[in-house]
Amino acid sequence: MERTVIEFMKKNRVVAVIRSTSYEKSLEFARACVDGGIRIIEIISISPGSERLLGELASEDGICVGAGTVLDRSSAERMSGCGARFIVSPHTDPTIIEYCRKNGITVISGAFTSSEMVNARSIGADFVKVFPASSFGPGYIKAIKEPLGFMDIMVTGGITTDNIGDYLASGAALAGVSTALLSGGDDYRSIRQRAEEFSEFCA
Repeated sequence: MERTVIEFMKKNRVVAVIRSTSYEKSLEFARACVDGGIRIIEIISISPGSERLLGELASEDGICVGAGTVLDRSSAERMSGCGARFIVSPHTDPTIIEYCRKNGITVISGAFTSSEMVNARSIGADFVKVFPASSFGPGYIKAIKEPLGFMDIMVTGGITTDNIGDYLASGAALAGVSTALLSGGDDYRSIRQRAEEFSEFCA
């Protein structure tokens, strides 16, 4: 199952990162993204109603739903219990990775330098998350990938329709998008339109 999730994510590449002030708004945000063609949804675990939202979306066909900003093992256990197929952490926590590996859950660990990335990968991370990617840009990803071609990188932070293509071309496996999805407004129609623009970058 884990391998299937990894392959699905690598194929679809664009991750909608859902964070809002209420369950209802997050659900509308997620629905608009899915209807706009984005197939990978990351629910921020510390957002209101995140567990309920995960449970509602996890059983739907054709999408892959996971949890983000997972800070410790207990949070990983809680979110996976709600149906998260992948776990995203802003740091590299061996206990989170160990739990995910034992339970067939794809794990994405925060790392920035080449040493941090290699360490995360060596203890079992499937992807490493570079945040904020905009601090260094696509050139940084390209430079990292030259010696570490095996590294699967997710970029988040400052990803827009203007630069997502450059990040993917530089070697990023996944691109997480949040703020840019709301740039035209936070209503369903506006978010769906932005999601359609981002979904063009899915493989």
